Amino acid sequence: MKSSMGLLVSLYLSFLLAACSGGSGGGSDADSAPEKPTASISLLAPVDNTFSLKDGDVTVNLNGTDSSSPRNATLRYRWELIERPALSEATLSSADDAHTGFTADLPGDYVVSLIVDDGTASSVASRLTLTATSPFPVAITEPGHSVALGTDSLGLDGSFSTPPTGESGDLAYLWVLIEKPAESAAYLSNSDRSRATLHLDVKGEYKLQLVVTFNGITSAPAEVLVTVSSGDAPPVAIAEDASVILGEQVVLNAGESYDPEGKPLQYRWRWTSSPVDPDGVPLPDLTGTTSSTLTFTPIAAGTYNLNLFVFDGARKSAQREVTVVVERDPEAEDNKAPIGALEATGYFPSYSIGEQEVGERAEFNFVGYDPEGEALQIIEAVLVEKPSGSTAELQDIGSWKPMGKKIQVLDVAGTYRVQMTISDGVNAITTEATLQAKVGNVNGHPHTRGVEAQSKSVLVGDALIFDASSSDPNDDPMDFHWELVDRPDGSKAVIEAVIEPESQEYRRAKVVTDLPGSYTARLIVSDNRGLYARTYSQDDGLAKVSNAVPEIRSVVWARNWGRLSPGEDYFQILPCMSLLHRPVVVDPDGDEVFTHEELVSAPDGGEFTSDPNSEDCEDAYGLVFTKPGTYTFRYYATDLIDDAPEYDFVVQVEPLSQARGVRLRSISSRGSLWRPMPYENIPPYATPSGLRWDLSATEEQSIQWSMTAVDADYTIENVQIRHINGGLTSLTPWFEGLAEGQVIKKGASLTFRTWLPAVPCIRTDDKAEGFHFSFNIKELPELSFLYENWVGADDGTFGDWRQCEAGELD
Repeated sequence: MKSSMGLLVSLYLSFLLAACSGGSGGGSDADSAPEKPTASISLLAPVDNTFSLKDGDVTVNLNGTDSSSPRNATLRYRWELIERPALSEATLSSADDAHTGFTADLPGDYVVSLIVDDGTASSVASRLTLTATSPFPVAITEPGHSVALGTDSLGLDGSFSTPPTGESGDLAYLWVLIEKPAESAAYLSNSDRSRATLHLDVKGEYKLQLVVTFNGITSAPAEVLVTVSSGDAPPVAIAEDASVILGEQVVLNAGESYDPEGKPLQYRWRWTSSPVDPDGVPLPDLTGTTSSTLTFTPIAAGTYNLNLFVFDGARKSAQREVTVVVERDPEAEDNKAPIGALEATGYFPSYSIGEQEVGERAEFNFVGYDPEGEALQIIEAVLVEKPSGSTAELQDIGSWKPMGKKIQVLDVAGTYRVQMTISDGVNAITTEATLQAKVGNVNGHPHTRGVEAQSKSVLVGDALIFDASSSDPNDDPMDFHWELVDRPDGSKAVIEAVIEPESQEYRRAKVVTDLPGSYTARLIVSDNRGLYARTYSQDDGLAKVSNAVPEIRSVVWARNWGRLSPGEDYFQILPCMSLLHRPVVVDPDGDEVFTHEELVSAPDGGEFTSDPNSEDCEDAYGLVFTKPGTYTFRYYATDLIDDAPEYDFVVQVEPLSQARGVRLRSISSRGSLWRPMPYENIPPYATPSGLRWDLSATEEQSIQWSMTAVDADYTIENVQIRHINGGLTSLTPWFEGLAEGQVIKKGASLTFRTWLPAVPCIRTDDKAEGFHFSFNIKELPELSFLYENWVGADDGTFGDWRQCEAGELD
């Protein structure tokens, strides 16, 4: 951690300096300021500021000699190309000569700035905007990528491609892999989408082309060169899934795993956190957990899941999940009875075993399995004993716990005994459990909860630190039983429990690493009454001999639901808009990276805050810029071994008096959330976002929006609504108050709603329905509105949904 401490110190010093820098400064008389020179830009070629790329790239020549100094002094020139289309490679031929130029290679706006200085004063910046157009669609993507050998896949992004200038609509995409190394089996997936994936395997060069088509017109191909070079790439874990008959030994072979540099491998097998389905099946012992071949003999039919990773002495592979399906023997003549026992437990707030507070709920659940994997059911459940005077009865818990019963309220202190008969359809077993209802002093079950390594990677010789989030429902003192269950081959490292400063408990463990490789710490807790947690928890960390420094590649605006648009900006950033941004951080070693954001400069009185002053942003919420001006954010990143170079992200917020186009806001009971344009909300399969959670999916639901035309009249066009996953008429959403061709007059506002239809029943296996709304502004097509939402039934959410009947939805 040699540099992370430096990061903390630098952050502290930055804060200290900021706190001390608010003192006075001398003023100056504006009348005595020297007169500024004047910067002037003239266009030598092409003839007009707007030009076509129909015949290819266009060379732009610019002249600054018309600039002047009130003192007739010699001028110094400072040119900047401050805006260009996304992925354009345009650069100025000179930054400090009287003449400069660049090559316009993509359609879009190019903005050039010139400042002149005569040795006494600097001019105000003069800007010139040039617009390149194209009568054809243009395929746009990154022309080159370089990755290390061992990289499995590379994302290709053609979403910046454009239709002919002035046109709007969808493009068709086609990616083609036209050349690859002779021994390569590389291939493309999603080759007909804007974002494709190239699957890589060997060292060498891979050449691709992207072509886009719009209304039958095809673009010129955009060429892409991907170079895969040798380097310290991570190893690759390989093992096949297996299927066996109950009674057979399972043999899993990871011998095909490899390291791209040919280094020897260490192997690690382990059960996943949820290794077996159905629950309750005991896990068999594993043999060969540190070798390429693993064996075990399952004792019941079911699906078993294991994880495999390999280590080459420097880097660890991605985890490979291996699934083993164990099927019953169709030739078996006997059928074994279910195995297991009834367990009596308390329910919230005390998840105790065998006891519970009077007045609270108790559960009686069968925990076990059927050796042949057959479905189990409760044949009979009887409350055979209860205290005198009790009126308690057994009830079903619900469909999510079919192998259990509950007593909703333990009404009298004493003994409650339940007898339950469980059948697999052929054989049955009867089991019983007893629970004591007590007044006070009920011992709740301690929970190991999670174990997490503070840093997933350290250098050999440094300590891996593991922290526990364990808890006890009674706040009883806990004992922490730490164990080092895995370490590199040949390692003599040990685990040591240490006191965590805040809790003053031994909920922290330290392992001083001595060899490169993976170290796994396991924990189980017990309370001071001797009751152990039901399960252990574990985490691992990696020791390595060297470290690559992380890098902050860029900072990008965050679309809703985490969708990013690298290189893309919003049409206009104004005060009180809800805006988020995040760093794009790369760590060549794949280490976990921690980032920190600091606002280092802002206009006078300006903040970036989720709690704005009502005078600045009335009735608004969300992270917003409160005043116009320039905001600079400084980003820090560290993998807790080395720190990335700092990265500054500058945001220019324009005043409301200079607002252009349309302003969009969503309106709810909490207030108005101003949204940037273009607006995009594309969630994954999920429960509703921005809707009332207390409403059922069987009721219509809506969000209210308002859109204001700021500086001109604007027209709604390309209005689209659809049911995403099926196109059903009865599940088509609708706009209220918004229609194709509708005009919003300058200064006027349009209020509309996006309505989701009632979904009366479950139609699909994924138990979700999706809805799409979109439109554009005709005069400014880039000001698009795209809103999608899903409603779904997940773990009891919208539990009143039923299965659809045939033909119920059309």
